[in-house]
Amino acid sequence: MAAALPARDERFDGRIASRLFQRAGRGKWAALLVSLVSIGCGSDPTGRVNAAAPQNTGFLARSVVVDGQTRNYSVFIPFSYTPEQTWPAIVFLHGIGEAGSDGRKCLNVGLAPVIADQPSTFSFIAIFPHSDGDWKGADRERLVLACLDDCLRDLAIDPDRVALTGISTGGYGTWHIGALHPDQFSALVPLCAYKDSDDVARLTRMPVWAFHNSGDPFVWSSDSREMVQRINAAGGQAKYTQYGEVGHDCWSRAYREQDLWNWLLEQRSQSSH
Repeated sequence: MAAALPARDERFDGRIASRLFQRAGRGKWAALLVSLVSIGCGSDPTGRVNAAAPQNTGFLARSVVVDGQTRNYSVFIPFSYTPEQTWPAIVFLHGIGEAGSDGRKCLNVGLAPVIADQPSTFSFIAIFPHSDGDWKGADRERLVLACLDDCLRDLAIDPDRVALTGISTGGYGTWHIGALHPDQFSALVPLCAYKDSDDVARLTRMPVWAFHNSGDPFVWSSDSREMVQRINAAGGQAKYTQYGEVGHDCWSRAYREQDLWNWLLEQRSQSSH
């Protein structure tokens, strides 16, 4: 259900959102402020999910040594998991508001709360690396790959069906780390992502589905539109969905799109071709 790229006068963009701040009435201000302060303020869903999870499934804490340091992260194991079959996986990169080192705060916002809504039916192994900042730099790249390799070694993951996704600064990390490892990931799903113009040529090899709110006051929706347009102009296969909403949080809606998960199941990494 990817939407056609909207004309600039059909939807808000970030610049229009800033003008909306100035013109909005008291009621709209209140709704907008609730949206803004909620970013980075979610709660860890581990307890309520794991209370109903079969043994060794649900949200589990793990750690891996990267550059000589122990790094904590989390993984979601489907309730129906069995090692007798292979499972699709998705790696989630959090936003700057969830930065830390406990391996748990990365579950507060984004993909994990959506999984927690219906954990018994979520059929992907979800991997949650935890960065103490954003996702720029070779050390953050090594962290993502180390968490993935740790899970590939211990869990029955289909190595040709591993997607990469992220929100905000994690959306930028999705562009950049995905571009550096096109044979590692089957598809990229950047949400409300900062653009990564330097990696456009590399991204033409990968299936991409980007999402953004038209009225995002933190990251202009034009960043996602420009990335998709440039990837496709260079011969790539990028899709784009833009929601006509104000706020940074497009992930709560995007991760509930069943068409997205169906599409991910169809994708395979370049190494399988």
